Parts: sequence; C-alpha cells; structure tokens
Amino acid sequence: MSLPHALHFYVPWTAAVMASASEPVTAVAVPPIILHLPGFDLPVLQGVLAVAGVLMARPLARKREAALSMPLFLVVTAVMLVAAVIWVSESRPGILFTFVVSIGLGFSGYSLIETAGDEISQLAKRVIAQAVDALKSIGVGGKSK
Repeated sequence: MSLPHALHFYVPWTAAVMASASEPVTAVAVPPIILHLPGFDLPVLQGVLAVAGVLMARPLARKREAALSMPLFLVVTAVMLVAAVIWVSESRPGILFTFVVSIGLGFSGYSLIETAGDEISQLAKRVIAQAVDALKSIGVGGKSK
C-alpha cells in the first residue's frame, strides 16, 4: 500500500476515532432498544452499525488479503462480525465509536487474526516448554535405560 493510499484512509479514520472517543455522555430521551437473548443482551442500533461497518470495510480489505481464497476471506469476515457484535454487547460503546471501530475491524481483520494467532502460538509453545521442563525435573519423560 502506497503512502498516499494509506493517508486517504488513516487521516480521516484517525480524526473520526478522536472525535468519537470524546463523544460527550448526555441523557438520552429514549432508552436504547436492547435485544434480550439468553445470556446475551445486544443494543440493536450499535449491533446493526457494527455489522454494517465490518461488511462495508471488507471489500477494501480484499486487495490486501488476495492470498486468501474466497472461502477463507468469508471465514475472516464471519470472525470479524462475531467479534464486533460481542464487543458491542460487552462494552456498549457510543454510536459513532461503534461504527468507526467496526470499519477498522473489517478493514484489518486478517491482520488482527494473524497477530492473535501468533500470540497464542507463542504462549502455547512457552507453556509446553515449561511443562516439559517440569516433567524432566521430576524424572518423567527422561531417557529410560
């Protein structure tokens, strides 16, 4: 991605994040509509905006994720949709912040999954190495004679 293309996205996106992060908390005349599911409450407007933000940004990500087949691209999209809806349900963000962050998730979802996967892989390797060392220290797993 060239610098001018990156600036076209990141300059307005950064400004929108800064504006939405300072969104004043005001009394709402009408309470938000909450969809109550078993064990899961979802603010409807934020949920719709989260899904819309991810779906609108995913075509922009297709060029960066060209190595992925279409089924894998759709799997990444589904993961980002689930992540966005769960985030909205758990944190109850403001309307503008919901939309801006969801666009970011949709646009850079594969990078996020790769980063999380690398972190989990490194954690698993460390845990396994520590377990093997602990077993060797008590005489389990050593060479038998």
